[in-house]
Amino acid sequence: MTRERCRAGGDMKQQMAAVPPLVPCATASIQPTGFFARLNFADRRQLMALGERVPRGANEVLFAQGAPAARCFSVIEGVVCLSRTVGDHRRQITSFALPGDGLEVGAQQRHEVSAATIGPALVWEIARDSFAQFVSHRPYVLQAVVASVAADLTEAHEQMFSLGRRPAEEKLATFLAVWSERLARLGRDVDPLPLPMSRKDIADYLGLTVETVCRTLAKLERRGAIEILPGKVRLLADPAGLLQACG
Repeated sequence: MTRERCRAGGDMKQQMAAVPPLVPCATASIQPTGFFARLNFADRRQLMALGERVPRGANEVLFAQGAPAARCFSVIEGVVCLSRTVGDHRRQITSFALPGDGLEVGAQQRHEVSAATIGPALVWEIARDSFAQFVSHRPYVLQAVVASVAADLTEAHEQMFSLGRRPAEEKLATFLAVWSERLARLGRDVDPLPLPMSRKDIADYLGLTVETVCRTLAKLERRGAIEILPGKVRLLADPAGLLQACG
C-alpha cells in the first residue's frame, strides 16, 4: 500500500490539473512578501513595470547554481523549487518559493542556488542592470535588499535547527503544517492541502529518502492524522495534533 501511495503521489505532472490554486492565472497579481513587501507601493509598482511577466512550463530551469546572475526573479503564480548541489552531486532543496517571493534578489555575480518550476508558473523577471540602476536612486531599497538577505539567512538557520535532529515523523509533520500555513496566508484553499511537489522533492528538502517519506505519510494516515489523496493530503489534525501523532 505504501508503494502504491508513493507512486500515486510521485507523478505530479499528471496531477497538477487537480491543484487549481497553484495553476497560473493571466490576471494574477503579486502579493508581495520578503524584499518586495519592504517597498512602498509607488516604488514597487514602478519596479514591476520595468520587468516582464514570463509564463514558464513545468520543470523549467530559471537559473542554475554558479551561473551568472544576469536577472532577478519573483514568483507571480505557481511554485519554484530552490536547490543546491552538495557533496557527491546530491541535491538539497533549500526552499519552495510561492507567489510574492523574490528569488536571489541579493545575489552578486553568480547564483548561489538553482531554481526550477515545479508545475506551470508565471514569473516576473528583470535584468539585473536595470534592477541595480533602480536601486541606485533609492538608498532605502538597497537597505531592503540587505534586510531581505539577512531574513533569508535567518530562515535557513531556523530550517537547519528545526529539521536537523528531528525524527522523520516530526520533520514531515512540521513540513505539512508550515506548508499549509504558507498557502493559507496567500488565501489558497488548504482543505485538502495541495502538494504539487513530488515525494522526491519533499525528501530532498527534509534530508530523507523517498522511501522514508512514503512510509511516514502512510504511518501518519494510519494514525488518523492525515488522509492521502492524489496530489494532496487532507490534514485531520492541527499542528499540535500532527506532532502528537508522531509520538
